Amino acid sequence: MGLLSTKEKTDEEKLISDLMKRPIDSSIRGPLKQSLKKMAKEGKSVEEIEIFYRETVAKTQFIEKRREEYIREAKLADKVYKAYITDGVSRLEKVNGRFLASQSIKTDILIEQNNRIIELLELMVNNGISNVPVAFCPNCGNQNNNDDAEFCAECGSKLN
Repeated sequence: MGLLSTKEKTDEEKLISDLMKRPIDSSIRGPLKQSLKKMAKEGKSVEEIEIFYRETVAKTQFIEKRREEYIREAKLADKVYKAYITDGVSRLEKVNGRFLASQSIKTDILIEQNNRIIELLELMVNNGISNVPVAFCPNCGNQNNNDDAEFCAECGSKLN
């Protein structure tokens, strides 16, 4: 029977084996191990392999920490955005409501002023006699020639 030859591991291979036993992110375990083996085949020293391992793990931990911070910040930003939208819409509804009420009041004032102007024009046309039937249409402002008319000759609105 032949002798079984046992190949002894090199210092680099032992180091790689020990390093891979340490807890590291599973997403980089395979690629990191391949990179370390490649470095050993290229003749890199134990120190160079260990430095590369530490730097890679440190970078991975930094990235993972930043990812967690990003997730927390994104959740916070989402809460702030939802609060802003809810509060902003509420404020916008209030502003729009006030604006519409303001416009309604302005419209009422304009209608009232228009009616007063019509009354003054009627007084002027009718030589100051106010009991004369309406000569101007309150809707379109057309002067109706027929004082007895009940409806405007221009737009058909009822005359007062």
